[in-house]
Amino acid sequence: MQSAGRSMIPIGLARAGPVPAPCCALSCAGLHLVCAPHDMAGDARSRVRLHLAAMRDCETFLPFPPAAAIAVDEAIAWCGRRTNVLAEEIDRFSRQRQLTVSARLIAPLLPDAAASGAGWLRARRDASAHQARLRTVLMQIMSLLGEVRCIPGRLQDEVQVNLLVPAAETHPVLHELRERLRVGDALWSACTVTGPWPPYAFISWETA
Repeated sequence: MQSAGRSMIPIGLARAGPVPAPCCALSCAGLHLVCAPHDMAGDARSRVRLHLAAMRDCETFLPFPPAAAIAVDEAIAWCGRRTNVLAEEIDRFSRQRQLTVSARLIAPLLPDAAASGAGWLRARRDASAHQARLRTVLMQIMSLLGEVRCIPGRLQDEVQVNLLVPAAETHPVLHELRERLRVGDALWSACTVTGPWPPYAFISWETA
């Protein structure tokens, strides 16, 4: 295990079962700590690819946050203190997937960086109100299809809303979601749908 610890990065947890190559599984307080070679899991994008493969091939896989690079010994100690809660998280989320809708504010509503004074404040206020409306409407539409969670977008003017759906229903729900957005108004002119992803936005690692 010490050799594996030096060359492997934990990418998630599983209850049991085989893991996709080139990953391996280490025993961890009754669970399996799924690890991947450092040279194949050294950045967040690589870990997302491994998460997608593991969720496809493992019946009970729960991914760690892709931005986190955790040492093997640290992960084993952390899991040992939270075994029961983590097992519940695995049971809840391992057969769930996340669909993500990202929407940008329409350009004319954004204040000019060169503007100042009352005009800039008014433009920024209008943009904030539009962003709030966009978030509310998206959450109303998506909540008809499953559990939703809104998180900050990667950009300042971006709204991101995530939908949790059973893995077996991902494709029909994805089609229905795109249809619902297609019939919307000008709000959707800068709206994109991505997924299915692992349910990153729904896993509560802070409280697990």
